[in-house]
Amino acid sequence: MDNNEFEQLSSLWQSTDEKPMPQMDKVLKRHNRQGAILRINLCIEMLALIAVSYLLITSALNGLEFIKLTWISFVTAWAVIIFILASRSRLDSLKQLKSQEISTSIEIHKKLIKNEIYRWNLNIKATWTFVLIFMVFNIIIIYQNGFELNNLLIEAVLMSGLLISIFFFVIKNKKAKETLHTLEQ
Repeated sequence: MDNNEFEQLSSLWQSTDEKPMPQMDKVLKRHNRQGAILRINLCIEMLALIAVSYLLITSALNGLEFIKLTWISFVTAWAVIIFILASRSRLDSLKQLKSQEISTSIEIHKKLIKNEIYRWNLNIKATWTFVLIFMVFNIIIIYQNGFELNNLLIEAVLMSGLLISIFFFVIKNKKAKETLHTLEQ
């Protein structure tokens, strides 16, 4: 490479547009809000886990019928698994939020958003699993006890709530992916 080619390459490199840095104050504000939400969710989920575990123990001690005890056992196991998987990601995010480099490091923000995407995907998959098992248990109960309109209406409202929550999780997941895409550019 001669001197002229080197100068042309150098001028080409210097003339490339610099990518603007993302607005760090918005990103920091988003993560501070996320930190508060993570702490609140952790507390609420621990209380729900304690309540479901208590319900399982009292149901087993009171001799609840097998299918209902199986359902409560599934809900308890499902809740424990989801709690453990989500908490691992939450604790990692909370650790990252305490980092001194959070105000300057894009990589930390990317990691926080990747953790958030992981949790949204986990919520989507877990809720779909819950919906499918919920439907199976309801079919079994209808087969055993017959069809009751009151129960069907209650189950339809619960199922609608679950499907709405999946829709919410999908939207939040998409927004987090868009934010990550923006940071990676």
